[in-house]
Amino acid sequence: MVVRCPFCGEELDYVEVECYEKCWMLYKVYPDKDPRFPHLSNLVWEEDEREGVDGSEIKEVGCPYCHATLPLKAEDEIEEFFEGSLTIAPLSDPRIRFLNERRVLFNGKLYELRRTHELVRDSDGVVREPFTYDKPEQRFTVLVLSEL
Repeated sequence: MVVRCPFCGEELDYVEVECYEKCWMLYKVYPDKDPRFPHLSNLVWEEDEREGVDGSEIKEVGCPYCHATLPLKAEDEIEEFFEGSLTIAPLSDPRIRFLNERRVLFNGKLYELRRTHELVRDSDGVVREPFTYDKPEQRFTVLVLSEL
């Protein structure tokens, strides 16, 4: 299945995921005794142990080519996106036809509307999450659709 960015059209082999990872870490912290820099009193933080903790949180998923924000909120949505069973489509796309509140015909296929998501195309053309100061004309809505 070939998956393309809904904003730049590039074929995607991967997406970039920014996330918060929770982990337990133990450091050895000691003064830096480098004889070349005796006047500096910096501390050295040496990682001694690291242990992952459940509870990582995806902050943002993006296209590696145009860096557009892809409104994918969990690992299972990323998997569905690459399998082709989850689609992201701008609401303004002329191929979208609403059958009812939850059913959408898009590109000849029937989908369930999972959610809508507001994004912004900024002055540099980058698609991203909106900020409070963004103008209404920069904002647009995308649909997150699940194939039925």
